[in-house]
Amino acid sequence: MRPKLTKQEISKRVFERAALVMHQSWEEGWRHSRLLDEPLVPNYIIMVGRSQVASEHREHVVPLAFIRGQCEKMFSLGTDLSAVVKLLERHLKVVMISKAERQRLDFDLGLKVRMPDGWSFDDENADPFARLKVAGIEWDQIEANDT
Repeated sequence: MRPKLTKQEISKRVFERAALVMHQSWEEGWRHSRLLDEPLVPNYIIMVGRSQVASEHREHVVPLAFIRGQCEKMFSLGTDLSAVVKLLERHLKVVMISKAERQRLDFDLGLKVRMPDGWSFDDENADPFARLKVAGIEWDQIEANDT
């Protein structure tokens, strides 16, 4: 019989599985940021908010390529997989934004695949939502039952 898991238990498994798959793909010498997206990482696990303007585009608050690069750096340093899991839990989040907000964020501000200057994974207090703040994107948190 299949166990009845809570969203928290499923979330823990999802991030552990994603970290393992990222590590294995790194070991095998291939890479793709979309390993950190559906179907491996279900939308309902990482969707955290919606723009107050419109919900036309799924925006990873920290770009997937940026997260992938940090994971690869951690793997190269021999970092324990549990630390990568924690990184994913903290930074792998999606907010729905408008097309105009996406244009401003990705192209006008040049933040498509990077975070704002001075932002670092090494800073425990670094805000994962810093790109949205710099772009002036106001959003509302989605409750667990809203997804």
